Amino acid sequence: MKQSTINYIVIHHSASKPSTTLEEITTWHKARGFNTVGYHKVIYDDGSIMNGRPENVVPASVRDHNKNTLAVCLTGNFEVDQPTTFQLMSLELVIKEWQTRWPGAKVICHRDLAPTLCPGKHLYSWVKKTYLDI
Repeated sequence: MKQSTINYIVIHHSASKPSTTLEEITTWHKARGFNTVGYHKVIYDDGSIMNGRPENVVPASVRDHNKNTLAVCLTGNFEVDQPTTFQLMSLELVIKEWQTRWPGAKVICHRDLAPTLCPGKHLYSWVKKTYLDI
């Protein structure tokens, strides 16, 4: 399904080792029945930004809350570890770019829409302090 309006930017973590790759996440998502990775962007621990599904395509990110959203996932388990400075810098770049294209898009986390720990307490705390939309 195609989308042209974006209301929310949803932040996730992979809840896995920091070295997790886009290919690994894609494999997990395909095993769950998705046709590809559910996220539009994946940010590695070194700050590299990988493109996932096309941004004009609805993500497979939060059940019943995917329409009019963009999804980004940082690799790592931020319930335990801290995101790297490189990841946070890249996340800010992605958010800034998306909010430039879709003014008014609010930054939220997976846990704001569903009963989950995602994106982990450490990343959630940073997002809350930085974007205050939560």
